[in-house]
Amino acid sequence: MLGRDFDGDDTEGLRGCAASSATVPMPELGVRAAGSASRQARVIAAGALIAGALACTAPSAASARELRLRYDVTVLGGVTLGEIEVTSLLDRAGYRIEIRTRPYRAAQLVGAAEQSGKVEGRWGRSGPEPRLYAANGSWRGRTYVSELHYLRGVPVVRRQEPSNEDREAVPPELIRGTVDSLSGVAGMLKKVAESEACDGSTAIYDGRRRSVAVMTSSARVQVADHGPLNGRALRCGFTVRTIAGFRHDDDREAAMRPLKGSVLIALREGGEFPVPVRFEVETRWFGTVAVQLAGPPVAAD
Repeated sequence: MLGRDFDGDDTEGLRGCAASSATVPMPELGVRAAGSASRQARVIAAGALIAGALACTAPSAASARELRLRYDVTVLGGVTLGEIEVTSLLDRAGYRIEIRTRPYRAAQLVGAAEQSGKVEGRWGRSGPEPRLYAANGSWRGRTYVSELHYLRGVPVVRRQEPSNEDREAVPPELIRGTVDSLSGVAGMLKKVAESEACDGSTAIYDGRRRSVAVMTSSARVQVADHGPLNGRALRCGFTVRTIAGFRHDDDREAAMRPLKGSVLIALREGGEFPVPVRFEVETRWFGTVAVQLAGPPVAAD
């Protein structure tokens, strides 16, 4: 599962599946008139960051190593938009993940800039238990920062720039029991390592938005043209949807529209960790955006 499974109240009350729009705070446009180009870049960044989060590795029987992975972000059949670098360390006790996205010129033209995020946590009885989540970035020269600490499983916002004055408050009952999206994906990969399945759902809160994510195992396939990652793989579909923390001037119907996509995860033999090799997400403006592993995992310096 991605974190914890929902109970009946979650399913009945939320009526959908969702995740935060990114693993680091996505730039919030000051007015709706900022234009479709900015919304396009935001969707691309969100897809890139979600896929980047998937680059974390799951625990294995071997000694844990800090690994680095790099992904290319492209529009299918078109322009390369940027790259993602992920450094992760997971063992039987806990996890640490850092992610950095670097947009190329095509994305920079509509305001995208480098963004980063990190999380530290441990494994609890029902899934990942984050201790600290931090993220920062900028959009058209404006800085965005989030820092969450977790006290007995409840996320507490320690730093938030800018403030959430332009948003609806997320009810406290929707915040309890949530994790950040990096921790959620780490939990999903841990499940893949243990059961070769990704089915499950999780509640996600990034300090601004409350979301829900659902993943479903769709097929077992063979991976080729990926060197040491060739062999068995699992394809998972997902839907993500924000359900609270909307901007006051949001088009509510559009803001709640599910984001759909898929991820291909290479399964390893002998207790080795699974590695996501490709992520695809549909967008309203660019068609399908793809995030492709650029090479095999390497040991971090």
